[in-house]
Amino acid sequence: MKISELDRARLKKWAGQRIPEHAKAEVAVGCAVRGSTAVITEERAPWDGVGQWTSRRVARLRRTEEGWQVDGADRNGRWYPCDHLPAVSRPWTRL
Repeated sequence: MKISELDRARLKKWAGQRIPEHAKAEVAVGCAVRGSTAVITEERAPWDGVGQWTSRRVARLRRTEEGWQVDGADRNGRWYPCDHLPAVSRPWTRL
């Protein structure tokens, strides 16, 4: 089930509000939406101030008929289902 434009905007807004203002130069939360999934990432500035920011996948939200399902990422970036979390209708209110 494809993610609507309204849900895309809500997820992007949610991601932008996760980090306090004083820490935004060092860390950010990203949200990339494609088809029926949204990937939540943690973005970090380089520790020495030189080079590119790094990105680490943290969670994947999948839009299904039952609602939004959550998958976690292991240290190698592989996805695993979070079966202990129920499907929700609006994940931005619970994350």
